[in-house]
Amino acid sequence: MESSASAHDSRFVAEVLAKHWHIREPIVKTGLGVSRVTWRVGQLYWLSQSEEQRSAELTRKAKLMERLRCFLEDEHLSISVPEVIASLSGQLVVEDGGYGWCVTRHLQGFHPDSGDPTIYPVLAEGLARFHREMRLFSDSQPADVSDGICVSARKSIARMDAVHFVPFTKHREEQELLVRAGDWLQPHLQEFEKLPRQLIHGDWTPRNVLFDSSDDRVYLNAILDFEAMALDPVHVDVASICSTLLMWSALDNIDERIDDLLSTYENLSERRLEIDHVFTAMLAHWLCHYWSWRDRLEDGGFGQDVKGRLCLRIASVLDYVSESRGGRHTPITL
Repeated sequence: MESSASAHDSRFVAEVLAKHWHIREPIVKTGLGVSRVTWRVGQLYWLSQSEEQRSAELTRKAKLMERLRCFLEDEHLSISVPEVIASLSGQLVVEDGGYGWCVTRHLQGFHPDSGDPTIYPVLAEGLARFHREMRLFSDSQPADVSDGICVSARKSIARMDAVHFVPFTKHREEQELLVRAGDWLQPHLQEFEKLPRQLIHGDWTPRNVLFDSSDDRVYLNAILDFEAMALDPVHVDVASICSTLLMWSALDNIDERIDDLLSTYENLSERRLEIDHVFTAMLAHWLCHYWSWRDRLEDGGFGQDVKGRLCLRIASVLDYVSESRGGRHTPITL
């Protein structure tokens, strides 16, 4: 039975949809999305609910996503992205009740299971295709996007003031862990920052893509959640797949599986990826993730349950890359 609090939330959300979009479909709160609340709206739409102070940033990303969607359709390219449904007043993100609201159209497909080893070649193939299409898009329509980890990694390291550091999580080795991560990254960033950069997704994980199937073939059909889109080396998106293998797949032989997905990506993209640069991207991502989420949660943002996992993710990746792939890693699930 629906609690009185959730019933109140549902009534308010229904009022927002009717008021700003004239949509009066059944709504269901889902567990999708970490930095926002996601609602399924009937069979045709999705509604995201975020902190109002993020509305300007999310509006920029929504405009970019609409430009990308139109480009993909005009060029008859094979990857889909969600259509953002403008409100009755023409806004892509509406502010109401202290929140930002955005409606997108439902896309066909299913989220792949991170524990299924057969999804990783498809993720790598789809990523190579996506990166190629992003280069075409950038050539025709330069995008104004946030700084990627090439810029933010050193800023994150510089924030670690050992003298004035105040712990944020309950992890007993939080300060030591951040110092060790910075120490490992410093020499590796020198070469990583020289790599060519392009428009990337920034969070290439199974929950942000949709697969579909045809004639017994599974393929990437659609891409979701462009909140982390940035200019960065392609290694950053490849690193997201590696992190999924490492921390969420519960599969064995992680070294071999990472080698296989790199080979798949390289064969389709005709680009050579150095494993050291991928490892640098993995650790830099999670260090930046720590500070980004710390800032957001200290401001009272959505996703408070993320707090307890921030250091665990850095620790897992730091342990893996520091071992130089010596075969001592035991699969874990975070």
